[in-house]
Amino acid sequence: MKDIIEILERWTREGSAVALGSVVERIGAAPRDPGATLAVSSKHEVAGGVTGGCVEPAVIREANEVLEGSRGRLVHYGLNDGDGFDVGLNCGGKIVVAVYRLDPELVPPIAEAVRADRPIAVTLRLDEERFGEQSIISGETNGSSGALATAARSLLEIGESAIVEPDVGEKVFVESYAPRPDMYLFGASDHVAALVPIAKQLGYRVTVCDPRTVFLTRERFPDADELCDEWPDQFLEHASIDPRTAICMMTHDLKFDVPALKLALASNAGFVGATAGDRDRRRRPGTAARPGRHPDRSPDARGGRGHDRRAADRGKRGGPGQAHREDHVRNRPLLRACRSGP
Repeated sequence: MKDIIEILERWTREGSAVALGSVVERIGAAPRDPGATLAVSSKHEVAGGVTGGCVEPAVIREANEVLEGSRGRLVHYGLNDGDGFDVGLNCGGKIVVAVYRLDPELVPPIAEAVRADRPIAVTLRLDEERFGEQSIISGETNGSSGALATAARSLLEIGESAIVEPDVGEKVFVESYAPRPDMYLFGASDHVAALVPIAKQLGYRVTVCDPRTVFLTRERFPDADELCDEWPDQFLEHASIDPRTAICMMTHDLKFDVPALKLALASNAGFVGATAGDRDRRRRPGTAARPGRHPDRSPDARGGRGHDRRAADRGKRGGPGQAHREDHVRNRPLLRACRSGP
């Protein structure tokens, strides 16, 4: 719902009733994660989606029934082996969609939290007696207490949405509205300039850090959320780091990389990556690696927290424009790994 909250805010402000279809569970392969939402207004407007087209018509029909007064319910969609033209997911997975009427009183505080990048969780009751009841739980530790609040804050910490069972017979879907995860990119190079827009597309809050201010300009990094001219290790000493944080060392300079890597690898960051040419890889001291890791090669993104990509032979590149395009292609899998984790 986060991606359509501004539309929901406008609809409810105009007095429209709204029904939502939200993915609350995914089994196997499916186009979208729990929390994906399709909204239908009483003026027959539609926003968002739950699969990218596979089952949207069926969810819209269910939502219209809710707007006409029927009670919300859980609807299961999956691959129909008997008839490929029936409503189903051609990818072979299954999803469970909760269809219910939106509580308009919750829209303004949700929209405010999204704009402020403040953590909140929206809960949806799925048990039969209280199906469709919605509430907001603050991400602050001094907020509401209890089993549901504890479970919701645990999901907020990792930025996930899921069904929880706070008590016997209770099922509640918790949709996390976690702040954007941080990605710290060190080195104001063309490679970093290529990474910034990709990281933004993946939902990161991007900081580019390099003490060489002549390279660190807004003209070179127009899409970055923040530019910082501290030394990398000095920046990491006070930076906010959690399990969703991605740290990418791309200075290609050992005097910047090594002190910062020591701090990064000792942190709880979800991803730590470094790039270097062959010469720097051989020179990088073993103290920059954690115990059990080869001193000059970190495990790849799927097998551990580090990723060390050898620099491409620049002599084969067709000029700066070609290099920029190649960097987009090379670094996209790295960034996807940052989001999905090892």
